[in-house]
Amino acid sequence: MEPASILDLIKEFGLPLVLLLGALYALYRFMVFALYEVKKEFSNRHETNAKKMEEVKIGLAEIKSDMKVLVEFLKEFKTKIK
Repeated sequence: MEPASILDLIKEFGLPLVLLLGALYALYRFMVFALYEVKKEFSNRHETNAKKMEEVKIGLAEIKSDMKVLVEFLKEFKTKIK
C-alpha cells in the first residue's frame, strides 16, 4: 500500500478508525501465527508421547512375560516341596 493511499484513508475516515483497522489486522496475523505454531508444537509432542507410550507397552509386555515365568516357577517349586 502506498503512503499516499494511507493518507487518503486517514483524511477520509479519521486516524482512530485507520489505527483500529491496523491493530485488528496485526491481531489477526498474530492469532494465525500463534495457532499454526501451537498446532506444530502439539503435533511434535504428540509424536514424542506416542513413541514413549510404545516403549512403555513393550516394557509392560516384558514384565508380564517375566511374571508368568516367575508364577510358573513358584508353582513348580511349591509342588516339589509338598
